[in-house]
Amino acid sequence: MPERENSPRPLATRGAGSQKAVRIRRLIERKMVDSWQNKPHFFVTIAVDMTDIIRFRKDLGITINDFIMAATAAALKEHPWINSHWVDGEAVEQSQINLAMAVATESGLYYPVIKQVEQLSLKQLSQACSAVAEKAHLGQLTDDDQDGGTFTVTNMGMLGVESFAAIITPPQAAVLAVGTVKGEVVVDEHEELVVAPMVRLTLSVDHRILDGADAAEFLDSLKTYLEAPVTLIAGTSFDEA
Repeated sequence: MPERENSPRPLATRGAGSQKAVRIRRLIERKMVDSWQNKPHFFVTIAVDMTDIIRFRKDLGITINDFIMAATAAALKEHPWINSHWVDGEAVEQSQINLAMAVATESGLYYPVIKQVEQLSLKQLSQACSAVAEKAHLGQLTDDDQDGGTFTVTNMGMLGVESFAAIITPPQAAVLAVGTVKGEVVVDEHEELVVAPMVRLTLSVDHRILDGADAAEFLDSLKTYLEAPVTLIAGTSFDEA
């Protein structure tokens, strides 16, 4: 069965008659239309074996989405040009990694931002993701909570979506779309057929800033971190305070 714990918390049903939801949708519509019309998008997808993530997450109390956020931050540190903005006709590398995380709520879709993720341990990042998701669902996000994102992660794994391509949030250079984790038949290191929990990650890229090699190298680093999550756990204490 598909793995259903990709999201920081379950998706809520949006109220169809909510005026707030309508305003949010109109704002998102304007931004996304502008992005689609003015950013030359291309898309690169990679499959990742999540065996070790599945093994660790329950023992540590860390969600799949937390691991993906941490691995994304680590990969961005290795490939800082992915963490760029298009400003006044040129690409500008950002000095901090501020990850925007898509959260669907009853009143609409929000993108709260976890600031300076490169300074957070896995446990701290997990707590930050949970906190901003909770604020989004309670309608307590401030403008500061939603400003300053340098890269976005959007996860539809909880809906059973195998893969999808997201539209880049201006002025960012790229966005990572996360599908569901599901068992697939793969060939292991002994050249035998086995079933492994796989996820597909799709990077949408602004071709004015990045090329195919940039995207492939970033995704390869992301895959390495997710398939060896001990590198993300190292130095992190999960003891109760």
